[in-house]
Amino acid sequence: MRQPHCTITPAVVRDTARAALQRALLWAAYGRLVSARRLLDLLLLVAARRSSLSAVVRRFRFGFSHEAARQAVAANLPGTAALTEGLVEALYSCGGRRWRQRRWDVALDLHYCPFYGDKAAAGAAGGPKKHGRKRHYAYATAVLVHRRHRHTVGLLPLAGKFKPHEVVAALLGQLPRRGLRLRGVVLDSGFDSGQTLLLLQGRGLSYTVPLRRKGKGSNRRNACFGLPVGTVTEVAWVTEASRRPVRTAAVVARRPSDKKVGVYAFGGWGPQEGARVRQRARLARRAYRRRFGIETSYRQANQGKGTTTKKDPAYRLLLFGLALLLRQAWVWLSGQLARARGLRPRAWVGALPLRTLLEWLADLLKARYKEAKAIPLGQPLEALDSPLVG
Repeated sequence: MRQPHCTITPAVVRDTARAALQRALLWAAYGRLVSARRLLDLLLLVAARRSSLSAVVRRFRFGFSHEAARQAVAANLPGTAALTEGLVEALYSCGGRRWRQRRWDVALDLHYCPFYGDKAAAGAAGGPKKHGRKRHYAYATAVLVHRRHRHTVGLLPLAGKFKPHEVVAALLGQLPRRGLRLRGVVLDSGFDSGQTLLLLQGRGLSYTVPLRRKGKGSNRRNACFGLPVGTVTEVAWVTEASRRPVRTAAVVARRPSDKKVGVYAFGGWGPQEGARVRQRARLARRAYRRRFGIETSYRQANQGKGTTTKKDPAYRLLLFGLALLLRQAWVWLSGQLARARGLRPRAWVGALPLRTLLEWLADLLKARYKEAKAIPLGQPLEALDSPLVG
């Protein structure tokens, strides 16, 4: 009997992406023309082309108007809480069963999408100045940081003012509900509050988080920045709001980005009894260096993110979540390719670049929904001027 020949084709890419998106929500048809299948294809083409919903519907023959498409998406979108749960469930469609077989280290980070509209728009949050704006649609994500995995496993939209430890608690709460067991957490300096460290210590998790200076004066925390590189010390302070005492180990090291001296708070990373503190500090720094994969995941997700000027936070969350889903599908398919070819963990990415996957997806959908290569004017074209006769 002939053995089946399995290949990754544009149809496989479309089916994988569509299945993941379909798992996010209970998609329903809208009216007589907008079927659930066409609506999913429309959203996938919006993401693959990095375009807007209106532009894609006007350009390609989906069989309904851009206003019908807008109403169909709005009718299918629930509130942001339900949409977040659905998107996280969809992220687990790629490998969620295998993730339950071990304990993981995860990286948590904040992603800011600058917003250039009304400062009082619902869902917009303040943040660092980025691309000339301090108002953003912000999202927190959790990513596996194992050397062979860069899967997104947590997603949380942020609005208004938010506290770092509440964001960490909400993200970490999404993981055990889906059977994911944690060993350690690596965070950006934006999460260096005492409440965050107390939360992680209370849950018995290993952690690494760079500390920032507090104020311009001299205090126990700022004094650590003057210690020699390689020093392992203990830092203690009191939280500002609750006045709770915080105590953590810290190591002084050079930051990999700009080689400046940084102080990294850490806990865990190895057995507490019999393990030397310097050894645990090295493990903490090694875990933190793997955190930079989450920055790469944002750049990759932006390659498949649709555009919009709408203020609706649910629709913006859908576009961001869909971008993460497309990247997740790419990671999953690339992993299948790696195992089939027996390639080294970092050698398989070039076989199926994310840009190629998105091009395959867009070309397949464009072939199905033919491009309308005509632009109505509503009036005759003006005649060209007659050439001058010399």
